[in-house]
Amino acid sequence: MGIDVKMKINKAVFLAGGRGHLSPLTKRYPTFLFPLFNEPLIEHNINSLVENGVEELIIASSDNVDFSYVEYLKEKNNGRIKLHLYKEKRPRGTAGILTDIMPLLENQPFLVANSSLYIGNINFKGLFDFQHSKKAVATVCVKRKNNKGFESEESIALSPEKLLKEIHVIHHSKDRRSPWVSSGIYLFTPAVFEFIDPQKYFDIKEQLIPLMQKASLPVYGYELNGYSRSINNIEDYFGIHRDLFGINGKVDYFKDKEEVTENVWVGKNTVISPAVYLMGPIVIGSNCNIAGGAQIIGPAVIGNECRISENVILRESILWRGVSLGKRAKSEYCVVDEGLKISGDERISNLILVGDLRVGDINLTPLHYGVTAVGGKNLSQQVNKWCFNFIKRTLDIFISLILFLILLPLLFLIALLIKADLAGPVFFIQKRCGKDGKLFNMYKFRTMFADAEKKQAELAVQKNTDGPMFKMIDDPRITRFGKILRETSLDELPQLINVIKGEMSLVGPRPLIMDEMKFSPSWRNIRLKVKPGITGLWQIQGRSESPFHDWIRYDINYVKNQSLWLDLKILFKTISVVFKKGGAY
Repeated sequence: MGIDVKMKINKAVFLAGGRGHLSPLTKRYPTFLFPLFNEPLIEHNINSLVENGVEELIIASSDNVDFSYVEYLKEKNNGRIKLHLYKEKRPRGTAGILTDIMPLLENQPFLVANSSLYIGNINFKGLFDFQHSKKAVATVCVKRKNNKGFESEESIALSPEKLLKEIHVIHHSKDRRSPWVSSGIYLFTPAVFEFIDPQKYFDIKEQLIPLMQKASLPVYGYELNGYSRSINNIEDYFGIHRDLFGINGKVDYFKDKEEVTENVWVGKNTVISPAVYLMGPIVIGSNCNIAGGAQIIGPAVIGNECRISENVILRESILWRGVSLGKRAKSEYCVVDEGLKISGDERISNLILVGDLRVGDINLTPLHYGVTAVGGKNLSQQVNKWCFNFIKRTLDIFISLILFLILLPLLFLIALLIKADLAGPVFFIQKRCGKDGKLFNMYKFRTMFADAEKKQAELAVQKNTDGPMFKMIDDPRITRFGKILRETSLDELPQLINVIKGEMSLVGPRPLIMDEMKFSPSWRNIRLKVKPGITGLWQIQGRSESPFHDWIRYDINYVKNQSLWLDLKILFKTISVVFKKGGAY
């Protein structure tokens, strides 16, 4: 099932799921269209692919991505590389989406890369030769961890022969010892399609590779030479600019610009007053105007058509196209969204500035970065997010205490009936992941026999869900009374204690153990940005009857659209769902 002839790789796939960690900037563009030195990231990557002999690129993305710019790319790159666009209709997973585009791959070996990855000056010839020599079915490109504060959600174990032994996909709160992590690039042969279920959500690292290893197929790890970096957060976005200023200096990125002074490159039709102080490295786009008295200190990038007024101080910031800074404004360590106007005398520091903002957008913003909406209602992470959390927490405590006191006789009655139904403790207590992955003891009324957890492995093949969670209709481990508790959701009532203690909220994503979040790390990391809840969008949309891809969509939808009004709607609809007993087993 390996490769017996010399490989020729002329097809590549960019996975652009649209659920990155660069909110709120991704409200305007998906990450692969983020400007890097005033050109979209994907244009830099296309140049790298063409240099490596790739002739066709397939961009596979979620259905909420605007592809209008990519259509422009198809015209711009006509003759250099052939572009295909595919929009997934539902979350398919990094491997599942490959089955959808299989006809475009024409039974040939192909590259797969995360669309938020900057490919840089990587030479793929060594990778192609390596896979050919090893007769590998798949090769995972790896890189060494940076011990200086490097944080990763995974580690990869390799044998001395570079055979891939195991991928540990875990949250950053856990310990890792392997020196390797994925670089976000894979080289596959068509044999991998035999292991992907086309009907279910399917991930590469979490499902596809383990299945191939179980079948004793050769999967290798290969360390790429050259610079590459994924843009997963704001720090990465700043960092890649700093890195490229230092690594490449005067290279192709600035071929259409003039170096007006040392390490300062300026685009066409840009007017800079002689009284401007410039300390590179700096890139200034075309059709800009920079007035006298301004001080620009790099590393900094100023987009096309920007206006910098008198006596502005701009330090280590990235301005997107059409930004205006008023007189005496000061910007330090900021990213400013396209077309925004910063008023005179404004002082901004460590901020992401956008045109519109909601609480859900702030959930995914790095904690040490503020976010501000310009031109409308101001909303900062330090102030309004605190107000939202305060009101939400107040409602959680008030409603939970009232419910707990009202339902106390019922709770005692349920406890007595559980004792009469089976021996052992009344409560089922299990470690679950709370906000930011912090573990807590979640309480439920016990609905299963004492040895239920031990028998789960034996019943795994009979489960009725397609994700990592175990759900089974007519589960033989459930007691007679336990079945009634589950159908009515009364087994969840002890979680009111978790809400009162501050470990959970009334509304939020369902609390899970870490192993149940091993599929789709992006989904896991997004849902852990908020407190888990007793109820949520998934619970009111069919619960156990919903496929895993819908669970992903509901959780991400909640985190990105979180509001008090949404919480109230979910709470009221939960009452109706509980009485209908839909999807409860």
